[in-house]
Amino acid sequence: MSRNLDNYRSDDDSIKEELRQFDTMINEGVICISDSDDSDHEGLGDINTVTTNDAISTGLPLCTPPMPTVKPKPRLLRQAESEPTKRSPETVKKQPLQFLTQPKENILSQLTPPESTLSDTESVSSQPESVALPFPDGAVRLTQVLGAPSSPNSISLAAILQKDTLRKALMTTYVLDLDWVVSHISQSTKLVVVTHYDKSKGNSGVLLSDSGRIMIVHMDYGSQRMPVMHSKLMLLFYDNYVRFVASSANLFAIDWTVLENIVFIQDFPITQHGQKPAAKCEFGVDLVHALKDLSVPEQVIEQLDRVDFTKAKAHIVTSIPSLQDPRRRHAKSYGLIRLKEVAAKMRRALDPVDMVPWFNASLYCYGSSMGKITLNYLRDFYLCALGTTQPSYNLVKDKKTSASAEIAKNVCVGFHTQDQGNSNKFGDVPRNSIKFHMNMYFDENYPSQRLYKITPEVPNVLVHAKVFLSRFGETGERGWIYLGSHNFTPGAWGSLKYGSEPTMRYLNNYEFGVILPDVRFESMFGRDTVTWNGSRVPLPFKLKWEQYGQADIPCMHQDY
Repeated sequence: MSRNLDNYRSDDDSIKEELRQFDTMINEGVICISDSDDSDHEGLGDINTVTTNDAISTGLPLCTPPMPTVKPKPRLLRQAESEPTKRSPETVKKQPLQFLTQPKENILSQLTPPESTLSDTESVSSQPESVALPFPDGAVRLTQVLGAPSSPNSISLAAILQKDTLRKALMTTYVLDLDWVVSHISQSTKLVVVTHYDKSKGNSGVLLSDSGRIMIVHMDYGSQRMPVMHSKLMLLFYDNYVRFVASSANLFAIDWTVLENIVFIQDFPITQHGQKPAAKCEFGVDLVHALKDLSVPEQVIEQLDRVDFTKAKAHIVTSIPSLQDPRRRHAKSYGLIRLKEVAAKMRRALDPVDMVPWFNASLYCYGSSMGKITLNYLRDFYLCALGTTQPSYNLVKDKKTSASAEIAKNVCVGFHTQDQGNSNKFGDVPRNSIKFHMNMYFDENYPSQRLYKITPEVPNVLVHAKVFLSRFGETGERGWIYLGSHNFTPGAWGSLKYGSEPTMRYLNNYEFGVILPDVRFESMFGRDTVTWNGSRVPLPFKLKWEQYGQADIPCMHQDY
């Protein structure tokens, strides 16, 4: 089982693992080496980390995306101010965040929020009885791009949150603009946010604001040297139901206005007091494991005991760092191994006649950041997407080429070209969120022949979504879709170590997403139709991808 993530014990192995982490973070553009002579890390130069920008601009609602800076200023730790006696929207936004307690080792495993934040006596299940659920069967939406025509397939953050009826909210994010988020909820809504922070400049713990109504969680990263908390998940509590949201969008304006992101939404009913508690199901169990992995306070998790998840058909896929203390892992598998297990489950549900087409599927992988990809990595990813780690059937047809090269022909890696980056109508600000490391692309081992350019559904807009499609059948009419926070990087999905049973060699990030099984694809007269569970699935790009031409290079920022 992939629960056996490597637990390096010797000092030599620990050093090797830290260097591997560092190399991977460099390759993925998460950190960079400056030209400064100052060094906090022997021989490595100045390691610069990402921060959020405090400003909220007027007019076009943009704030600078995370970029490497020499001396980033902490966003969350502010000097204490006195509590105003009367709150207004302006004063609420400016209230400071204060540490609930001094950070201690494993403090989040023991910590529960104060009664004013999440109270068992104020259970959402005690609210009025039944109400029609807006998304009872699950639905996919794209974020509403600024200036684009409104569509039933697009949605804004405000439409997801429904601030007038939202009681409590849990959110996780890599980039956080707290003022912007607070502007989307009412002054009575209780908010818990798990967010990324710079381990070298901050501490694990809980920060409170507005008399405990707003809680910011900095999880304990343990021994992972340069972790990335990249999950993008919401649980929104209303009177009679809980809204589950998995997306590729961070909690700041750019991702919801000028970049195209993707969102999965499903509403689940809450059983009322006096009724039999909701039966446990795989989705609910997996969700609880994911929340515990993210150090979500227990009192939040307990709110799910009376939520009925039995209508869930999506599969949850998560990643956590491989150096995380095994005692703090809750799911049985992560990353590529989790992908393999979900794919194997979907394969077992097929009719025998569909087995051969399944093993000849085409895989389309799109992310907004590109990792260090090799032919062997494409092979491993493809086989896991089939639900196996061993080539079978007629995957290797040409005996003159390596198995990895032959299998990799089934994988198309989508990424914006430099021309698309330059011509996007919102300029450099959203372009900074599309990351491809220049040195990685020009590496002689990089499989550039597998690169394809996508055609965005909204013209001249960059796609920040992370979407993976597996298609099989004569015309690729059947398959599955992944959407969530995972980019196409080894840091997000991990890499495999082969033995009697493949296990995870390395994972760096916290990630969260869902796989939608039994998806139908159709393209007729230039029009794409993708359906799942009886409803249409809008994608941020056309189904037809075009292989890079000789003049095409990936969209690379000058700092990368």
